Amino acid sequence: MDSEKLAAPMNETSLPSHSVDWRFLLPIYEKTKMLVICYEQNDYDRSFQELGIPIETMSFDKLEATDNRYSPLFELESFDVVAAPHGLNRISSMGERSGLAESLRSARRLIRPGGAFLLGFSNRWDIRRKRQESSYVSTTSEMSRLLSGLGYETKFYYGAVPERVSPEYIFPLDAQSLGFVLNHRYQHKLPHYFLKLTKTALVNPLLNFLPFYYVVAGVGG
Repeated sequence: MDSEKLAAPMNETSLPSHSVDWRFLLPIYEKTKMLVICYEQNDYDRSFQELGIPIETMSFDKLEATDNRYSPLFELESFDVVAAPHGLNRISSMGERSGLAESLRSARRLIRPGGAFLLGFSNRWDIRRKRQESSYVSTTSEMSRLLSGLGYETKFYYGAVPERVSPEYIFPLDAQSLGFVLNHRYQHKLPHYFLKLTKTALVNPLLNFLPFYYVVAGVGG
């Protein structure tokens, strides 16, 4: 084996710029057919290819083509899993941003019965949130009502910190998991007494103020 190759540093361009750690939240098996809805500029194709997971990708603005009964981009119920890790920011043919409900309805049409859908969204209550968001903003309770009204089932929520493109931590929304994250990432930045509180139930309210969430919802069948 060539020792020089082993010692050579990894080229920065070989590292994916978009995290795909959210894939662990999904039921992905050997023959799972998967669609990722994302920005025009991304490296999801390469990331999943290196993982040996075949996927299709589609940009936000192409999502409305799935509703075209004459020349749809994909056939209805074509995928076992559809993921929109950065949200659904769909632009209509008139240049207007579509409502989230309309985008979720279009995504649901692509999922086979028994499949799953992953959506990332920014927290409306995050005080650091920028005014110009590239993803929709919501709360977990608002999102649950919207998804239920559109026929999505069995919803599981996860928090992501510190940001959405390459989050360092993705974890279930419970006090123990959040306490672990705060103690490991912010142990040198937060007061000691506060870190002690994160190991108690008093940390529960903070679950409502995380910057970004993922929801995984099932499609019945």
